[in-house]
Amino acid sequence: MKTDTLKTISMTYFHRYHMSYDLIASFIQHEMNIQTITLKHFPGLEDLLTAIEENSIDIIIFNSSCLFDGSFREKEIRRVLDASCGNKHIITIFFAQNMKSALLKKMLDAGVNIVVSLQDRPQELIKALAEKMTTSDEKTYISQSVCENLQQECTELTPKEWEVINLIREGYSLSEIASKKCRAMSTISTQKRNAMNKLHLRNENELLLFLHQNEFF
Repeated sequence: MKTDTLKTISMTYFHRYHMSYDLIASFIQHEMNIQTITLKHFPGLEDLLTAIEENSIDIIIFNSSCLFDGSFREKEIRRVLDASCGNKHIITIFFAQNMKSALLKKMLDAGVNIVVSLQDRPQELIKALAEKMTTSDEKTYISQSVCENLQQECTELTPKEWEVINLIREGYSLSEIASKKCRAMSTISTQKRNAMNKLHLRNENELLLFLHQNEFF
Protein backbone atom coordinates (compact mmCIF):
# COMPACT_ATOMS: atom_id res chain seq x y z
CA MET A 1 0.00 0.00 0.00
CA LYS A 2 3.04 2.28 -0.01
CA THR A 3 1.86 4.62 -2.72
CA ASP A 4 1.11 8.28 -3.40
CA THR A 5 -2.48 7.46 -4.33
CA LEU A 6 -4.66 7.69 -1.23
CA LYS A 7 -8.18 7.06 -2.51
CA THR A 8 -9.42 3.95 -0.74
CA ILE A 9 -8.00 2.19 2.30
CA SER A 10 -9.14 -0.94 4.13
CA MET A 11 -8.28 -0.99 7.80
CA THR A 12 -8.82 -3.48 10.60
CA TYR A 13 -7.74 -4.11 14.18
CA PHE A 14 -6.47 -7.14 16.04
CA HIS A 15 -8.46 -6.70 19.21
CA ARG A 16 -12.03 -6.74 20.44
CA TYR A 17 -14.11 -4.01 18.81
CA HIS A 18 -14.07 -0.63 20.50
CA MET A 19 -15.64 2.59 19.20
CA SER A 20 -12.21 4.23 19.31
CA TYR A 21 -11.26 2.30 16.16
CA ASP A 22 -14.07 4.01 14.25
CA LEU A 23 -12.86 7.36 15.57
CA ILE A 24 -9.29 6.59 14.52
CA ALA A 25 -10.44 5.63 11.02
CA SER A 26 -12.47 8.84 10.67
CA PHE A 27 -9.57 10.95 11.91
CA ILE A 28 -7.12 9.37 9.45
CA GLN A 29 -9.57 9.84 6.58
CA HIS A 30 -10.09 13.51 7.41
CA GLU A 31 -6.48 14.44 8.15
CA MET A 32 -4.99 12.61 5.16
CA ASN A 33 -7.73 13.56 2.72
CA ILE A 34 -8.50 9.94 1.87
CA GLN A 35 -11.63 9.41 -0.17
CA THR A 36 -12.80 6.24 1.60
CA ILE A 37 -11.63 4.27 4.62
CA THR A 38 -13.38 0.99 5.29
CA LEU A 39 -13.02 -0.32 8.83
CA LYS A 40 -13.42 -4.08 8.56
CA HIS A 41 -14.36 -6.42 11.38
CA PHE A 42 -13.46 -10.09 10.98
CA PRO A 43 -15.58 -12.59 12.94
CA GLY A 44 -12.74 -15.04 13.43
CA LEU A 45 -8.99 -15.38 13.36
CA GLU A 46 -8.96 -17.45 10.16
CA ASP A 47 -10.97 -14.76 8.35
CA LEU A 48 -8.36 -12.16 9.30
CA LEU A 49 -5.48 -14.41 8.25
CA THR A 50 -7.18 -15.04 4.90
CA ALA A 51 -7.57 -11.29 4.34
CA ILE A 52 -3.88 -10.81 5.11
CA GLU A 53 -2.92 -13.56 2.68
CA GLU A 54 -5.15 -12.10 -0.04
CA ASN A 55 -3.79 -8.56 0.51
CA SER A 56 -7.30 -7.22 1.04
CA ILE A 57 -6.22 -5.20 4.09
CA ASP A 58 -4.02 -2.10 3.97
CA ILE A 59 -3.64 -1.25 7.66
CA ILE A 60 -3.78 -3.44 10.76
CA ILE A 61 -3.87 -1.90 14.23
CA PHE A 62 -2.44 -3.86 17.14
CA ASN A 63 -3.23 -2.69 20.65
CA SER A 64 -0.91 -3.68 23.49
CA SER A 65 -4.04 -4.47 25.51
CA CYS A 66 -4.54 -7.65 23.48
CA LEU A 67 -1.36 -9.01 25.05
CA PHE A 68 -2.90 -9.28 28.49
CA ASP A 69 -6.66 -8.74 28.48
CA GLY A 70 -7.60 -12.24 27.37
CA SER A 71 -8.83 -11.23 23.90
CA PHE A 72 -6.55 -13.75 22.19
CA ARG A 73 -4.34 -16.67 23.06
CA GLU A 74 -0.58 -16.58 22.67
CA LYS A 75 -0.58 -18.80 19.56
CA GLU A 76 -3.19 -16.61 17.85
CA ILE A 77 -1.21 -13.44 18.46
CA ARG A 78 1.95 -15.05 17.12
CA ARG A 79 0.17 -16.20 13.94
CA VAL A 80 -1.22 -12.76 13.13
CA LEU A 81 2.07 -11.01 13.88
CA ASP A 82 4.00 -13.46 11.70
CA ALA A 83 1.53 -13.15 8.81
CA SER A 84 1.02 -9.37 8.83
CA CYS A 85 4.47 -8.11 9.79
CA GLY A 86 6.03 -10.08 6.96
CA ASN A 87 3.63 -8.66 4.35
CA LYS A 88 5.05 -5.58 2.59
CA HIS A 89 1.59 -4.69 1.29
CA ILE A 90 0.29 -4.06 4.81
CA ILE A 91 1.16 -1.25 7.20
CA THR A 92 1.11 -2.51 10.78
CA ILE A 93 0.56 -0.08 13.66
CA PHE A 94 1.25 -0.96 17.27
CA PHE A 95 -0.30 1.17 20.02
CA ALA A 96 1.84 0.75 23.13
CA GLN A 97 0.66 1.42 26.65
CA ASN A 98 2.39 0.63 29.95
CA MET A 99 4.98 -1.61 28.30
CA LYS A 100 8.50 -2.11 29.56
CA SER A 101 11.41 -1.53 27.18
CA ALA A 102 12.26 -5.25 27.10
CA LEU A 103 8.82 -6.04 25.62
CA LEU A 104 8.83 -3.05 23.27
CA LYS A 105 12.11 -4.26 21.80
CA LYS A 106 10.58 -7.67 21.17
CA MET A 107 7.65 -6.04 19.37
CA LEU A 108 10.09 -4.12 17.16
CA ASP A 109 11.86 -7.39 16.39
CA ALA A 110 8.51 -8.80 15.24
CA GLY A 111 8.62 -6.31 12.34
CA VAL A 112 5.80 -3.82 12.97
CA ASN A 113 5.96 -0.70 10.77
CA ILE A 114 4.76 1.94 13.25
CA VAL A 115 5.01 2.04 17.04
CA VAL A 116 3.28 4.91 18.83
CA SER A 117 2.09 5.42 22.37
CA LEU A 118 -1.55 5.84 23.31
CA GLN A 119 -0.35 8.98 25.10
CA ASP A 120 0.99 10.52 21.86
CA ARG A 121 -0.84 13.35 20.13
CA PRO A 122 -3.09 12.16 17.25
CA GLN A 123 -0.92 13.98 14.70
CA GLU A 124 1.94 11.62 15.56
CA LEU A 125 -0.02 8.79 13.94
CA ILE A 126 -0.75 10.90 10.86
CA LYS A 127 2.93 11.78 10.51
CA ALA A 128 3.89 8.12 10.78
CA LEU A 129 1.32 6.97 8.22
CA ALA A 130 2.25 9.71 5.76
CA GLU A 131 5.87 8.60 5.96
CA LYS A 132 5.07 4.93 5.44
CA MET A 133 2.57 5.53 2.63
CA THR A 134 4.87 7.73 0.57
CA THR A 135 8.33 6.22 1.05
CA SER A 136 9.91 2.82 0.66
CA ASP A 137 11.86 3.12 3.92
CA GLU A 138 11.43 -0.17 5.77
CA LYS A 139 12.73 1.19 9.08
CA THR A 140 10.13 1.12 11.86
CA TYR A 141 8.64 4.51 12.70
CA ILE A 142 8.94 4.99 16.46
CA SER A 143 7.42 8.00 18.19
CA GLN A 144 9.59 10.12 20.47
CA SER A 145 7.79 9.00 23.62
CA VAL A 146 8.31 5.35 22.73
CA CYS A 147 11.98 6.07 21.92
CA GLU A 148 12.42 7.52 25.39
CA ASN A 149 10.90 4.38 26.86
CA LEU A 150 13.21 2.20 24.78
CA GLN A 151 16.26 4.12 25.97
CA GLN A 152 15.50 3.08 29.53
CA GLU A 153 18.41 0.89 30.53
CA CYS A 154 17.51 -2.77 30.68
CA THR A 155 20.29 -5.05 31.93
CA GLU A 156 20.17 -8.65 30.76
CA LEU A 157 18.87 -11.13 33.30
CA THR A 158 20.98 -14.13 34.21
CA PRO A 159 19.58 -17.60 33.37
CA LYS A 160 18.87 -18.23 37.06
CA GLU A 161 17.02 -14.91 37.40
CA TRP A 162 14.84 -15.80 34.39
CA GLU A 163 14.31 -19.22 35.93
CA VAL A 164 13.04 -17.73 39.18
CA ILE A 165 10.59 -15.26 37.65
CA ASN A 166 9.27 -17.86 35.20
CA LEU A 167 8.59 -20.22 38.09
CA ILE A 168 6.77 -17.37 39.82
CA ARG A 169 4.64 -17.03 36.68
CA GLU A 170 3.83 -20.74 36.91
CA GLY A 171 2.49 -20.19 40.41
CA TYR A 172 5.37 -21.32 42.60
CA SER A 173 6.07 -19.49 45.86
CA LEU A 174 9.63 -18.45 46.74
CA SER A 175 9.90 -21.25 49.31
CA GLU A 176 8.72 -23.80 46.73
CA ILE A 177 11.26 -22.50 44.21
CA ALA A 178 14.02 -22.76 46.82
CA SER A 179 13.05 -26.36 47.52
CA LYS A 180 12.64 -27.25 43.85
CA LYS A 181 16.01 -25.75 42.84
CA CYS A 182 17.89 -26.70 46.02
CA ARG A 183 18.89 -23.12 46.73
CA ALA A 184 18.69 -21.07 49.89
CA MET A 185 15.55 -19.00 50.33
CA SER A 186 17.73 -15.88 50.60
CA THR A 187 19.32 -16.70 47.22
CA ILE A 188 15.93 -17.04 45.54
CA SER A 189 14.75 -13.76 47.08
CA THR A 190 17.90 -11.99 45.87
CA GLN A 191 17.52 -13.38 42.34
CA LYS A 192 13.91 -12.24 42.23
CA ARG A 193 14.81 -8.77 43.50
CA ASN A 194 17.70 -8.45 41.02
CA ALA A 195 15.42 -9.46 38.14
CA MET A 196 12.80 -6.89 39.11
CA ASN A 197 15.42 -4.15 39.44
CA LYS A 198 16.88 -4.93 36.02
CA LEU A 199 13.40 -4.86 34.47
CA HIS A 200 12.45 -1.64 36.31
CA LEU A 201 9.51 -3.37 37.98
CA ARG A 202 8.37 -1.66 41.16
CA ASN A 203 6.02 -4.22 42.70
CA GLU A 204 4.40 -7.65 42.39
CA ASN A 205 1.60 -6.40 40.14
CA GLU A 206 4.09 -5.00 37.63
CA LEU A 207 6.05 -8.25 37.75
CA LEU A 208 2.97 -10.37 37.03
CA LEU A 209 1.89 -8.04 34.21
CA PHE A 210 5.36 -8.21 32.66
CA LEU A 211 5.43 -12.00 32.85
CA HIS A 212 1.99 -12.27 31.26
CA GLN A 213 2.96 -9.95 28.40
CA ASN A 214 6.29 -11.72 27.96
CA GLU A 215 4.49 -15.01 27.23
CA PHE A 216 3.53 -13.69 23.79
CA PHE A 217 7.11 -13.31 22.64
